[in-house]
Amino acid sequence: MGLPDYLQMDNELSFRGSNKYPRSFGLVIRLCLHFGVQPVFIPIGEPWRNGVVEKFNDTYNKKFFRRQWFASYTTLKRQSKNFQRFHNKHHRYSCLKGKTPHEVLKVSNHNPSTIGANTKLPQLDSIADGNIILIRFIRSNRLLDIFGEKFLVSKDLVYSYVKAIIVTKIHRMQLYLGDELIDAFDYHLPVISRQ
Repeated sequence: MGLPDYLQMDNELSFRGSNKYPRSFGLVIRLCLHFGVQPVFIPIGEPWRNGVVEKFNDTYNKKFFRRQWFASYTTLKRQSKNFQRFHNKHHRYSCLKGKTPHEVLKVSNHNPSTIGANTKLPQLDSIADGNIILIRFIRSNRLLDIFGEKFLVSKDLVYSYVKAIIVTKIHRMQLYLGDELIDAFDYHLPVISRQ
């Protein structure tokens, strides 16, 4: 349905970057920010929050990927597009009120913004301006885990879910409880010099 406003994912290392350098974000985060998509990371250890994604991955794996042999990467890409078209015409989602993605697009006259078919991976040397959102549960130790870095937070947040937003433009991390901004931290990102 086009480029999303948000991309929700789990905290797998390949999505976020590096344990050794937690602020030098990986390609997935950089690509999201480059295209204006806000990455959203679910709470650590709560995979059920990605139920729709996991269900689609299971369907893709069982009904498409494991059912045929692909002679080349080009064939895989072409067949994957065919599967996507079939899926969007036939699979219904509760979040779309029981409609298929195709039905929703047809009645809404929505013209989704997409990335061109022959778009090459852009140069991602720098981190684009944008927001990276992390949902975290604060335990009794009062530690907020941001990609392996720990920040001590108020005891008032113990046993609460908080939303941490890394605002790359101003190198700050803002901490919210519901819609209320309750704290902010300096969050300096590495500067990559071009030679």
